[in-house]
Amino acid sequence: MKTIDFVVRDQAGALQRGMVLDGAESHIIQAQSGQEISLNLRQTDFLSQQRAGSDLLLTLADGRVITIENYFNQAGTPNRLFISSDGYLNEVAFVEADGGSLFAQYGPTEQWGKWSPSDDLIYLGRSDAIMPPGGAIAGGDDEVSMLAAPLLGGVVGGGGAATVAAAAAVGGAAVLGAGGNGTGGGASKAPPFVNEPESSATVGGDEATKSVTVTGGGEPGSEVVVTVGEKQVTTTVGDDGTFEAVFEGDNFPADGNHEAVVTVTTDGEEATLDGPSFVIDTTAPVVTVTEGTKGVSDYFNADGFATGVTLKGTGEAGTDVEVTVSEKVVTTTVADDGTWSVTFEPGMLEAGEYETEISIKSTDQYGNTSTSVETLVVDTLAPAVTVTSGSQSVGDIFNGAAFSNGVTLSGESEPGATIQLTVGGITRTATVGENGTWSATWQPGTLPEGEYVSDITIIATDKFGNATTVTEQLAVDTVSEVTLATDSVEVDGVVNAAERADGVTLTGTAQPGSTVDVTFGSATKAATVDANGNWSAQFAASEVPTGEAVATVTAVATDSVGNSSTVTGQIQIDTLVRDLAFTGQTGGSDGIVNGSEAAQGIVMTGTVEPGSSVMVKLGQVSHAATVAADGSWSVTFAPSDIPAGTYTTTMTATATDAAGNTDSVSQSVSVDTEAGSLTINAAPIEGDDVVNAAEASDGVAISGTADAGAVVQVTLAGITHTVVADANGQWTSYYAAGEVAQGVYNADITATTTDSAGNTRSATDSVQVDTRVDNLSLNKVEGDDIVSGAERLADGGVTVSGTSEIGSSVVVSLGNASMNGVVDANGNWSVTFAPGQIPQGTINTTVSVKATDQAGNSASASHAVLIDTVVDPLNMDQAGGNDAIVSAREAEAGIDLNGRVEAGSTVVVNFDGTNYTASVDSSGNWTVMIPPASIRPGTYDADISVTATDHVGNIASISDTLAIDTYAPEGPVIASYTRDGDGIRGISTEISPDTLDVHQINADRSISEVDATSFDIDAIGERNFQFNTNVPDGSDLVVTATDTAGNSSGTYLALDDESANTRLDLSNPNLAQYNIETVDLQFAEEAQLTITEAALVNLSKNTNSLIVNGFSDDTVTITGAVRDGFEVKDGQTYDIYTLGSEGTLMIDNDINVLI
Repeated sequence: MKTIDFVVRDQAGALQRGMVLDGAESHIIQAQSGQEISLNLRQTDFLSQQRAGSDLLLTLADGRVITIENYFNQAGTPNRLFISSDGYLNEVAFVEADGGSLFAQYGPTEQWGKWSPSDDLIYLGRSDAIMPPGGAIAGGDDEVSMLAAPLLGGVVGGGGAATVAAAAAVGGAAVLGAGGNGTGGGASKAPPFVNEPESSATVGGDEATKSVTVTGGGEPGSEVVVTVGEKQVTTTVGDDGTFEAVFEGDNFPADGNHEAVVTVTTDGEEATLDGPSFVIDTTAPVVTVTEGTKGVSDYFNADGFATGVTLKGTGEAGTDVEVTVSEKVVTTTVADDGTWSVTFEPGMLEAGEYETEISIKSTDQYGNTSTSVETLVVDTLAPAVTVTSGSQSVGDIFNGAAFSNGVTLSGESEPGATIQLTVGGITRTATVGENGTWSATWQPGTLPEGEYVSDITIIATDKFGNATTVTEQLAVDTVSEVTLATDSVEVDGVVNAAERADGVTLTGTAQPGSTVDVTFGSATKAATVDANGNWSAQFAASEVPTGEAVATVTAVATDSVGNSSTVTGQIQIDTLVRDLAFTGQTGGSDGIVNGSEAAQGIVMTGTVEPGSSVMVKLGQVSHAATVAADGSWSVTFAPSDIPAGTYTTTMTATATDAAGNTDSVSQSVSVDTEAGSLTINAAPIEGDDVVNAAEASDGVAISGTADAGAVVQVTLAGITHTVVADANGQWTSYYAAGEVAQGVYNADITATTTDSAGNTRSATDSVQVDTRVDNLSLNKVEGDDIVSGAERLADGGVTVSGTSEIGSSVVVSLGNASMNGVVDANGNWSVTFAPGQIPQGTINTTVSVKATDQAGNSASASHAVLIDTVVDPLNMDQAGGNDAIVSAREAEAGIDLNGRVEAGSTVVVNFDGTNYTASVDSSGNWTVMIPPASIRPGTYDADISVTATDHVGNIASISDTLAIDTYAPEGPVIASYTRDGDGIRGISTEISPDTLDVHQINADRSISEVDATSFDIDAIGERNFQFNTNVPDGSDLVVTATDTAGNSSGTYLALDDESANTRLDLSNPNLAQYNIETVDLQFAEEAQLTITEAALVNLSKNTNSLIVNGFSDDTVTITGAVRDGFEVKDGQTYDIYTLGSEGTLMIDNDINVLI
């Protein structure tokens, strides 16, 4: 004998382990509800099994009996029995025969490997074979039957007894008891049995052939009689120990619920066994319609059809109902209360007006069917309605005469329909006759008079309730209107002569479409009326009265529907001007206007019709006269209105009265104001009318013409000479150098002569005196007399500017280059020296200008200029440390950039798109610090540009890139670990391009590096670490990955210390330096991990996120966390949690999480 291990696990997962000792002939295991019991045995270790009440008796090959008390309890969740050996786990199910014998059936369940919930029940060790007394293994009939059916979870039912599901009624046949066979342990004759005696089958349907089959077994040759209902089949147990009884044809049982009874007779001994039960139903179901068909007087109009077509009825509960309309099918099942309902949703059936067939097929739960036919009535078409008389759409309008007899509307619609008409809130109802016509009348006084168009709302409703609404208009016009605009005739309501001459147009308004007849004086005209009702009538001049009078006008309007109205007005007629005449005289007693008289101006007077205006014209000059209330008028012509000379001209007075009539009178006027001839020669003095310094030094001559012998007074700039014209009328006056003042000014010239009549004539001229160059200046070059590199190149070069006398020319020199310039109209000049004319570097030179004005005078100006066009030096030192790469840890401290530049310069550094101003010392050393917040996380090359501006504005730039790598590598993935009796010997990880290091968490919470030898195994993609010294049990590891930039991340590896409920401590402050971003619980037994926000934030400087891997025996407590969904990563599903304001957790969804 040998000791046998066993384990019992309850529904809460609690384990109880024990042993069946090798010297004990029996052993009792107590079972409760819902327990799982695993024995460290093979199938060959069992001799027999027996049920004794609620207990299970297992007899082993060596004769020992294991009793599992209360295994077949009827309350609560059933118990389950397993056997396990060599890492395999099989569930044991039992089929019970007469007398309590049990047949065992085994199903493969689990194989030990990656963790599963069955691990607690699996035994890895190989149990020795249990030998029967005497050392032989039982064979032949004593062997336990090994059935191959996979029974795990699907065969074993309540109390551990076998429960076989009822066979389905397929093809009208029920076949029960077709399972495997076997023999109980230790019996010499096979006991009779019926397969699946507790099962139930249903048989029904329309198939012609139906059958019921009962199977079982027993001692070969035994007689078997099977009774179902009133039918009976007799058969014999075959040589294979089985029998089959088939009920079919005339021997098929009648409808009803039947229990099969099996009587087996073996060697004269009769045994009666219960067989399976059968429910037989071959009668077709009956359904009726209660709503929705023509047979029950239902129909579907537009409103009902819009929400779908619903049919209702009654039938046998549980019957399937299939309703077909127009090849559209809807199915349902008759409810427990015997009612059914189906709905054809909107759009399934055609709208319109029709009747169609409804096919209703019913199938009960046994497959029996029946079909009935009904009729569906659909009318969704609303009736058409039209108006044939009385509405505006057919051209009808009710005028005053027609309106006095009442308002009648007529039309057409569907016979039998009801027509409801509403006008102004007043409704009339009509019924459409058999001929399809209708009529409705509003009696006189029902509707208001006036001129209006009112909506007529017409609703036509057919016998199915479908309605059509149309809107027409009722046109009523019982009034006529006309107006006459007399105040605006010829604008002011008065017709003058000119207006009469081209005829007179009278206007007014009437209703659109009216005719208007207008009478003016003795003439009557038909007016023209436009679409808006505005009318006009034209009367010729001969039809308009003359003189000063008042005329009467009458207009009669008749509108388009025959209504008429009349209006009368008056128009003022005024076609003449009265009393226009001159009452004054010009030129004194001799009637001639001489020079002195012309100098005093001319005054003329006259008379005219009171209220008129008078315009008086003398020669080409016109003035409005001042008219008094009595009609007298006067006008004055100023001396400037009277041209000098000897001539005769005409004075004309034109009067316009208040009505706009005009009249004119004229007379002659004589003028004589001339006093002889005088000129100053037009030829330019000194050739250009400008006297320069050289010309002034030898004197200036002025000459002209006059009447021969005339005395001429000549004045130049205030100095007067008297000369006499010679016989040819020529005169000349000479001014010496002393009489011409130096400077720049305009010298006026005046010549005057007087004739014998006392008339005086003068001539004037002027000459420009310019003896110097004025306003010469030279501006600072580029504002500060310093030329920078940018200024040298900007706008095509360097511009030198200044001022000089207008019209001067300038020659400008800068260093060795010269340019000609021109002075503009404002006295400004500028020249631009091209970049190629200006040397580069730092050079002191001179800028100068020489100006020559238009008179030939010249002057010069100059000053010093500095040329500075370069920034030198400008460079930048290498950044990013020895490897020229900025890691995350380096980025935390910011980046220092340094270099050198020309002293006195400013430096702006652009780092990754953002500008920073550098500090520059007196020696030209510059430095700038890029703050950590401005360094984007990631792996990239940051662009750097350095722009320097020296003290004169020269700009130079250099550029470079700086490698940034702040992304830490993913934490190492642990593939396996190796242990022996003294602790952990090594681990393996997935191969990584990064540097991997292993660290041990010591008992005092300190962390130290593990001395290990590593090598890659490319064939399996793993890196193996062999520890030179074992890591003791109870210690966890931290495995870090560090990339070439120095960024690192770590995986916290919880190790199996061969004890359950491993508790992890992440609050260790020493973990922070290893950037823990993954916790691996896969190798720990029932790990218990508690994570707080503070611990999570402390784990890594890279991120506040943590990934936790493990299995369902592990538990993570994250009090206060909130689940935010899930994510699938590398084929594994992770639940996402937020912890506090900063923390994020990705937890393997196999792990138990407490929040």
